[in-house]
Amino acid sequence: MPNADRLASRSLPAILRDAADLALRQWRGLLVVAAATLVPALLARQVIGLFALNTNATVVNGTFTPAPAAAAGGAGLVALGLGWVVALVAGIAVASGGLRGIPVDPRAALLLALRRLPALVPALLLIAVAAVGLQVLTLVAVAFFDIALPQDVATAAVFGLFVLTLVVLASRLLSVPAIVLGDGTVSWLLHAHALAAGRMLTTGGALATGVVVAPALVGMGAAALTQAQPAFALLFAALAGVIVPAVQAAVLVTVYLQRRPAGSRGAEADLDRVDRTLSALSPATAPSPTPADPARAGVDPADGTALSAEPSRTAPASADGAKASAAHALTDPTKPSRTAAVRATGPRHGAVARPGRFALPAPPLAALRRSTAVLRRAHAALGRPWTGRPALVAAMASLLLPALLGLGFAATDPWDSPHASRHSVSWSGEVLATAWPAGRHPVVVTDYGPHWCLDDGCHSVRSRSSEPLMLGAPMPATAITADGDVVSAGIRGRESQAVKTDGDDAVQMQRCTAPWGPATARPKPGSCEDGITRWHSGGDEGQAHLAVAAGPAGSVVVATARPLRVRSGARPKVQLAVTRCNTVHCNRRSLDVLGTVEVELSAWLPEGMVAAPAYAPLLQLILDASDRPTVLLRDPAGRRAWLATCPTAACDTAKITEIGAPERAADQAVLLPGSTPRLVAGGDAVTFHAPVAIGAGGPGLYVLGTESDLAAPVPLAPAEYGTGRLVLWHCPPGSADRARRVALPLLTGDLFHVALVTSGDGKVLVTYSDSGRRYAVLVTGPPNPGKGPYCAGFDG
Repeated sequence: MPNADRLASRSLPAILRDAADLALRQWRGLLVVAAATLVPALLARQVIGLFALNTNATVVNGTFTPAPAAAAGGAGLVALGLGWVVALVAGIAVASGGLRGIPVDPRAALLLALRRLPALVPALLLIAVAAVGLQVLTLVAVAFFDIALPQDVATAAVFGLFVLTLVVLASRLLSVPAIVLGDGTVSWLLHAHALAAGRMLTTGGALATGVVVAPALVGMGAAALTQAQPAFALLFAALAGVIVPAVQAAVLVTVYLQRRPAGSRGAEADLDRVDRTLSALSPATAPSPTPADPARAGVDPADGTALSAEPSRTAPASADGAKASAAHALTDPTKPSRTAAVRATGPRHGAVARPGRFALPAPPLAALRRSTAVLRRAHAALGRPWTGRPALVAAMASLLLPALLGLGFAATDPWDSPHASRHSVSWSGEVLATAWPAGRHPVVVTDYGPHWCLDDGCHSVRSRSSEPLMLGAPMPATAITADGDVVSAGIRGRESQAVKTDGDDAVQMQRCTAPWGPATARPKPGSCEDGITRWHSGGDEGQAHLAVAAGPAGSVVVATARPLRVRSGARPKVQLAVTRCNTVHCNRRSLDVLGTVEVELSAWLPEGMVAAPAYAPLLQLILDASDRPTVLLRDPAGRRAWLATCPTAACDTAKITEIGAPERAADQAVLLPGSTPRLVAGGDAVTFHAPVAIGAGGPGLYVLGTESDLAAPVPLAPAEYGTGRLVLWHCPPGSADRARRVALPLLTGDLFHVALVTSGDGKVLVTYSDSGRRYAVLVTGPPNPGKGPYCAGFDG
């Protein structure tokens, strides 16, 4: 790194290299001043956010969600901004001393920063206003160039204008070190312009890179680390808070003290004035407030305890005489002090206390003396220059304080927040069904097969593959029994080689026994049994829909919605029927036709593709305790549905009733029984642009949705950064004003494969896919009170 006296105008890479070298050489002092200012700012932001969250937070994997840093809002940003300004100013003083060869005490640099703060605020505000103007100028340029120029030329023109304006604006940052070092004229902006004149590209480019771009990159890195390890978010924020002002100070000092080539004209920094300012901050010239003689500090040299200062009976005539008498009494070995005499002899037994005097017992008095000695030593340590190893160790240790504060609050959880744990799971594919058998663990069925969780959070899973689910068309059918067994059915097409169909469909069925099933179960626990048979779907190939349920004694019940062939111009019709098979091989079966409805099922499959963004079956089958089937068919066009009920298990006189349904058939919905049954989806009054999972368990409705009100990322302390937040709503029966809310982790990409399942005792398991990874989230504890659109329209 060249000395500032010989530092002539150099290229942009050379300036940045010199700044990096300066930051590495002065990292100890820069670390001390940054930690001393930004750690308290981060702590203040954390405390403000914690109390702002109050009862709106969720403890996810040991940390609060939403992040308290985001909940702190404007007050937290003000505290953080103030800490950053002080750290930057003190860092400029430390870096300047390193470049000029004058050691600067970090404590003195911090005091200088506080003195310079009133003069810096107007300059920083002007620069902030100019930055906003840069954004406005960029938006106006984009709007103008898009109209006047071709797309590629417009993009290049906008980018060039943005870079040029940023370089000019960044060159005005030279006013900051000028104010800190007491250099320049009355107008700091004019002085900064004079320093950058003639070398605008290198000066402004270096400042834009080191003061604007580099902190942004650090902030992005900290945000990425925070997403990967949320528990260490505050530690990453503290590290970013130390790195950013250190880099900015090193770049500002390197550019500000840069000399011009010999013989060239132009303004330069006044090095003599800079050296005088730095010399006043050097520990070699600053007086030490700590006395060398411990006795003069009021401390007993023998044991380090504080000496009592009892006034003399005969006061000296003058103040100088009092000081001399006190010093003589403390230092004259031939005259022991009254405190030493009392310590040696103590009060005599039976002595009468003198009136008007208060004597402390010996143990409290000794504790008071030790505390006074500790406070005196701490004060003396703070008064010494912060250049030694203790100051460096204390600065490094303080970086852990914000993280420890957040973890401590989350561990104690003073607001009794709901708790959630998130982890990756191994299953993949669309979630077709979920259930939580009583006394067991959750069961999740995807279009690859069933997955039995061996614990409530699904950390351990027992999985099986399923041909009916993987190959069934157009949509496979599956159901989960109360014991955790899984039955599935899927149409294999009319050209299946497994069975002779004679031009009809072939349907493959499967029954899987849960791993915790009895040893006498068929099939064996944790295994599956398949069967395939000819079917009577009718209509065109692939147009029939299936629904399945497990019947008694190992039987399988399948509901079908098959299009009927009608005359040209007639309205399309669909026949609803229920088929009972004794086993998955369907050696014996019975058919009960429920009735016919007018609906067009082909609208569900335009050109053979499923149009739903998430799995929401058109056909559903429910068997009650008396083995009576209930069949639900939804209109692919939305708004309508048909409910077929049977008075007996044989369905001799079935009844079909048209009921209301959500506007979009792709929305997941649950059937609310009653005198007038109806389908209810989460947020009837709101249009959602993301998949919404819905489930019923216990009293009310559970809805999983997303919210996008996230805080903007801050380079010094990234709070939250993502595409949205998962939110779980519990909608009790009745008014939506009594909705309960649980904030869940942030999303980093697009949301897919959303599902949820609830247990009978208040636990909820959420599963979803985000950025190519599948997660399971176990939610326990009572949700927080809140109101939200996800429960609108739900009245139980």
